[in-house]
This record gives sequence, C-alpha cells and structure tokens, in this order.
Amino acid sequence: MAQATSPTADQIRQYAENAKAALARNDLASAEQQYRAILKLDPANVEVHTALGVALYGEAKFAEAIVTLNRSLELQKNAPRAEFFLGLSEASLGHCDRAIPLLAKGFSTERDAKLRRLAGLSLLDCESSTRDWWAALETARKLHDSFPDDPDALYKSAELYTRLWDQAAADLIEKHPESYRVHQLAGEVFEAQEKDEQAIKEYRLALEENPRVPQLHIRMGQLILKRDAENAPDNALAEFRQELLVNPSSAPAEFAIGEVYRARRDFQQSQQHFQRATELDPELAEPHIGLAQVFLSQRDYEKARPELETAIRLEPDNATAHYNLMLVYRGEDNMEAANREMSVFRRLQQQDESGFQNKLHSLLTGTSQSASHAK
Repeated sequence: MAQATSPTADQIRQYAENAKAALARNDLASAEQQYRAILKLDPANVEVHTALGVALYGEAKFAEAIVTLNRSLELQKNAPRAEFFLGLSEASLGHCDRAIPLLAKGFSTERDAKLRRLAGLSLLDCESSTRDWWAALETARKLHDSFPDDPDALYKSAELYTRLWDQAAADLIEKHPESYRVHQLAGEVFEAQEKDEQAIKEYRLALEENPRVPQLHIRMGQLILKRDAENAPDNALAEFRQELLVNPSSAPAEFAIGEVYRARRDFQQSQQHFQRATELDPELAEPHIGLAQVFLSQRDYEKARPELETAIRLEPDNATAHYNLMLVYRGEDNMEAANREMSVFRRLQQQDESGFQNKLHSLLTGTSQSASHAK
C-alpha cells in the first residue's frame, strides 16, 4: 500500500508547480509569492531561498534579493547560483567592493553564456567605477573574446577606453603642461572637431618643441588640402616632404605626395611615389589603388589590374578598389566581370551608408542601452 504524503508536502509541491508556471509566463511577482509561501512551510529550504533571490533580482528588488541570497549562503556555503546573483544584486546597488569577488568568480566559471555575459558586463561596470583600470581592461578583453559582436560589450568597452583616454589626457596636461605632447593632443582634439585652423596651430606648436614628432606633417598636409585654396597643394606637398625628412620610411607620406601629383596629372612623379610607398609598406592598400588609377588614366589596363587585385587582397572591402577594378574590366570589354565588381561596389557602399545611418539612429534615439538586470 502506497504511503500517503503529508498535507505540508502536498502544499509545497503545489506552490512549486505554481512558481514554475509563473516563471514560464515571465510573471516574477507571482513566482515570488509562491516561493514565499513555500518558505513559510520550509524556512531552511536553500533552493527556494535562492530561487526567491533570483526572482527578486529579476524584479529589480535588489536589497531584498541580497537578504534572501545571503540567507541561502548561511544555510549552505557552497551555493554557486546564490553567490552569482548576490554579486549581480550587490553590483546593481553600487556595492562593488562586495560584488567584484562574486562577479569575477561567476564570470570565470559560469557555463551559461547569457549569465556569463551578464556577470562580465556588471564586473566591467564595477571595475570601471572603482578605477581598477587594469582589471577592467582584462575583463573587457575577455568579454570581447567571448562576445565579439555584442553591442553592450562593445559599448562598455568604448566607454572604458574613453574614460582611460580622458584620465590619461588630464594627467598629461596636469603633470607636463609644457610638453609638446599637450599641443599634439590638443591638435588631435581640434582635428576631430573639424577645427582645422586650430589643429594646424597646435601641431606647429608641438613641432616647435620637438621637430622630430612623426606623422604631424602628414596631418597638417591633409588639413591644408581640405581648405581647397589655390596654393593648398604646394603647401601640402611641403608638409609631406618635411615628413620624409623626419621619417624617410613613411609610406603614408609617399602616398600623399603621389596623390597630389596624380591630381595634377603628373603621372610620372605620381607613379614614382606610389611605387615607393608600396616598397616601404607592402601591406598598405592605398598606394596600389593609386598606381592603378595612374595606369587607368593611361588606359593601361594590364598594369592596373594586378595592382587592384593586390589592394583587394589586402582590403577585401575596399569599395574604391572594386570600383576601379570594374573600370579595368569595362576597358577590357569584360562586361560580366565588370558587372560583378559593380555589384560588389554597390553592396559595400550600401553597407557603409546603412552602418552610418544605424549609428546615427542609435545616437539620436539612445537605443544602444546596456542591460541592467535579467529579464
């Protein structure tokens, strides 16, 4: 004869089934009620204390979750799920000193990808808020390795790098106010803001302090070309040539000089500088494209094609390279190949435009937000 179950056991079983059903429909409030009913009957039930703590965390009742999860750990020290959500709850209230050890443990041991991601994001927040920069960088690296395309991980990493940049810049200005690096930094900020005149002025001040700073003459030359003034090409050339005095192995400077000569249709000079750039940096795609454009101007399709094939090998998504290869095939009357390259070019253009629009939409609407707690 089967042994009859006690009324209490039957009630606990019913409450547990009710809680399971509530979770299935994402009704955390009802699940909380069922768990509390069980604990009235069985106050020492570790699993239910933990389940209640998880539900409370999901309801953003972080203080209550902390009390409940700590009770789980009092009853059973080795309760990984209780530790995990205790860390998340403490972090949500800004108690990072208590959260970090728990989150670090969860981030390194949790097998569920969604939960591990949640722990990593919270850990990165806490390490950043406590200015533990090296630990934060390591967490950001691990997040990137595990979730390379995750928007929240990318956003928080970018936020971290921005804070580090701001901190380092502030330290530089405070500790070395007369350094050429301060002027260089100011120039880069002005350039990013498209305040070209101020940027050039700061770069010149940096070079007065240290004439051997690399890349500044290139940056000034490019800014000068943007002005589109009558003497801009000559002034830009002077800067690019000055860069070669600072760094004779500068492939970007040779390429920039080649571009100025190509715009002037001085193809002999242009070709020489593009060729020199490819020799200095075989992994740079732009000089190969420049050479191809020179050959295209001369309708020398046979010489242009391998340069563009090399550029595409180096940068498969370089739209300019695909467009010029389309021109080569069209010049050779290979319309099938030309149409194929035009399709690739249009796809890459659409990707660029779509990517920009998506970024702009995110900035304007604030849709790229980090998840603060489990749903």
